[in-house]
Amino acid sequence: MSSKITAELTSAYDVSEQLTIGKWFRNIWTTITTVTKGMGITFKYVYGVKPVTIEYPEVREELPANSRSRLFNDAENCISCYQCATACPVDCIYITAVRRDKEAPALKTKDGTPIKLDLMQYTIDTALCCYCGLCTTVCPTECLTHTTDYEFAQYTLDEMKYDYLAPDIRSWRDRIVK
Repeated sequence: MSSKITAELTSAYDVSEQLTIGKWFRNIWTTITTVTKGMGITFKYVYGVKPVTIEYPEVREELPANSRSRLFNDAENCISCYQCATACPVDCIYITAVRRDKEAPALKTKDGTPIKLDLMQYTIDTALCCYCGLCTTVCPTECLTHTTDYEFAQYTLDEMKYDYLAPDIRSWRDRIVK
């Protein structure tokens, strides 16, 4: 059986063709040229293309103006209409408001809309938020907006709830709202 396999192998390879010195040099030349072409293409893509990554956090990517990142509620201009909480498909907005006293001085938003309710709680759970933008489109005073601030990672889910009446978050207004 081994002689049969040997016979098939010898018929598959043309052993009658002898390797001459010219064929040997031609094989060497073909090997060198094909490897050189392949390495030229490889080096063109390795060294000729600019890097895709950015050096974060030293260099921050500029987001488009219509990007939807962190939500911010300008509580001073919120009329507590509950429209954002109603429009939210995942119920991540928690609002509590009480009717203002009749003797209390009249308050108005920056666009002149009267404020008839005192906002007691305005919390957004960003761990639940799907950043769809429905809440910002229904806001009549445009106090709820998406900002371009995308750096708000936290260690626990409880830290992802932002109370927009807290003094530290109200201070975001100068940094985030444009």
